[in-house]
Amino acid sequence: MERGRENGLLKISELAKATGTRVSTLKYYVKEGLVQPVSKTSHNMAYYHPDCVARVQLIKSLQRNHYYPLSVIKRMLTDSDADDAEIALLDVIHKADYRSSGKRYSFSEAVKMTRLSRDQVERVVDSALIRPETDGKRCTFSDTDIQVLLLIRRRIDVGIPFEETVSAFRIYLDSLQSAVQSDVDAFISSAMMVRMPSTEEAVRMITVSDDTLDSFIKMKRQELNRVYGSERLEDLTRFSRDLGAALERIADFLNETGAADDAERCRRAIATEPEENGEIALRYYHSVINSMRGKLVTSIAVCSQGHTYFCDLRVEREVWNEATILPLLLHYAWMRLAPSLLDGSDYADASESALRSVARGSRKRTPDTGIERFIETVKRIGDYHEQ
Repeated sequence: MERGRENGLLKISELAKATGTRVSTLKYYVKEGLVQPVSKTSHNMAYYHPDCVARVQLIKSLQRNHYYPLSVIKRMLTDSDADDAEIALLDVIHKADYRSSGKRYSFSEAVKMTRLSRDQVERVVDSALIRPETDGKRCTFSDTDIQVLLLIRRRIDVGIPFEETVSAFRIYLDSLQSAVQSDVDAFISSAMMVRMPSTEEAVRMITVSDDTLDSFIKMKRQELNRVYGSERLEDLTRFSRDLGAALERIADFLNETGAADDAERCRRAIATEPEENGEIALRYYHSVINSMRGKLVTSIAVCSQGHTYFCDLRVEREVWNEATILPLLLHYAWMRLAPSLLDGSDYADASESALRSVARGSRKRTPDTGIERFIETVKRIGDYHEQ
């Protein structure tokens, strides 16, 4: 009989099986001093007391249910004075979640529960929105990880693109990481170190701090959503007004250069939708100018579609000539007046350059001064409405 067997001691493989823990994890616990063998018969053979089963299960519970790091767990296991108050303090510091089942879910289970693809789950992990545990090649997810994935699934189900959700969650996570770190440091230095509260007082202080900050963040996020949401709606209204004014200026410019028919088409497009086979750019102008009379979602969609159309237009000098200057005028005004959310400044610079190039190469009487006057007029339209 092997030495150690006669006292009911366990090999590390048996301890792993009894606790549902990987051998590699147990070896890490041993290395960190959380679990100690009773005897070691050789370099590669050690035996553990049966009490280690409960100890390992406690370590895992403190990690999963209380979120304690191993350094804190080691201190608790070696501190005979760790009473209920001390544990309560550690709980509020590490945000113990007693609603959590403590269960771990495999990658396949996470995919099945959330109806996300494997690639999507991997993308969320790579973005650090969740931090599953890894043990070798095995990856397991907590209840919180699953809840985050379900939030993403919920957004997808109502039509919010997956990548937009990952980006939005990442924006908030980045901001929260910085805010939380600064808050914790400030709280410790100004509230904990100065007052030197008792353990019970510290629990109450941290609990109230967490509750009030959670409420404050929720209230302020709603308030800021109202503010910025209203600003974006005003941007849409301003864009509609600006395009109407710009179309009038385009008509004036065309009249000055003898293109009366094109000028009339522009003026008609303000109130009357161009024919189906008419100028596509003018149709988008008409739609945005009159978009405030329709549904909001339609207005937003029309702006997006129109912007995509103008972004796809080429504005190189050789593409344009005086006979086709109307699309270039429309392109410049759209891009110069587009809301910041659409960001057409680079495109506007390109079409502005093309306009000047067309004017310089014109064989008709389209002097540079006329182009410059038109360019400055469009800029003034945008500047006026931004005030």
